[in-house]
Amino acid sequence: MSQAPGDEAVAAPARSSVGKWLLWGLRIAGTALGFGYIAYVVDADELWGALTKVSPLAFAAACATTSVNLGVGAVRWRVLLAAYGAPRRPSLRLLVRAYYIGFFYNNYLPGGVGGDLVRGVVTRRSFGDEGTTASVTVVLVERALGLAGLLLLVSLTSLIRPIEGTENVLPYSAVGLTLAAAGIGSVALGRRVARFAPGRIGALLGSLPEIVRPGPFAAAFAISLATQSLVAVTGWFLLASVSDGAVGLGDAFVLVPLAAAAAFFPLSVGGAGVREAAFVGLFVSALGMERADAVAVSLAMWGSQLAIGAVGGLVQLLVPIEPEPAAT
Repeated sequence: MSQAPGDEAVAAPARSSVGKWLLWGLRIAGTALGFGYIAYVVDADELWGALTKVSPLAFAAACATTSVNLGVGAVRWRVLLAAYGAPRRPSLRLLVRAYYIGFFYNNYLPGGVGGDLVRGVVTRRSFGDEGTTASVTVVLVERALGLAGLLLLVSLTSLIRPIEGTENVLPYSAVGLTLAAAGIGSVALGRRVARFAPGRIGALLGSLPEIVRPGPFAAAFAISLATQSLVAVTGWFLLASVSDGAVGLGDAFVLVPLAAAAAFFPLSVGGAGVREAAFVGLFVSALGMERADAVAVSLAMWGSQLAIGAVGGLVQLLVPIEPEPAAT
């Protein structure tokens, strides 16, 4: 018996809904497995003792560095808007506010991308007729540049200061950089191939922005190295506190960005659980840290992100953000 057209229309959303629930089930399972592993290898009392080693000053320094990092990220965002030829760019002040608010959504809502969508909507007027599609695309490209900067920093620091247990980093970094470049390149070619694509796909590809100023794009990539360096510094403040200064800044530059890359693992909720397992695997094997100390540092870094994210939520509550057309 043939299926009626109306039945197909109902079946498509149903399949989509099943796929979304399956993906979320896998993410929750990945996070649960990560925390389950931590619970298995780390005693609760030892973990509490390790957390008490994190001094209030170190945690405050981690929060301050995270806050500065958001400001640097907002600068990268504005530079990237220029690279993609946005006719109107919002003021840096507005972008900083939007970055804080987006950070709140990314940290407090599941999925880790809600804040990116908010930031894209905030700057939708920057591209005129292309609107939201172009602005959200720029935000996603910015995220890809962040990942590329992280992988490049890991590669460079591994070459300059090789640490036992990280010998296989370079091949994986090369694969990640290739994938990030492929994603960014696909966006750049979108308009050129739009005429060959059917219907809505062609219209979507035709609305993607193109890189019109390579100089600012290169600058945005360089800024990504700065943002990832600040992540390493954030981790070092906490590592130095827990280890009584035994972990050096060079060690942090190699290992912290590598562990932070776990946040990009797709089968987890924002990298939670997987990130803590990565800290244990890297810092125990490479530096001989106690497992509880490694987990404490990971949780403290997460705590600093939640604290600064809460500031973004407060900003949104007290001063709701509105899109603002601004001169270049």
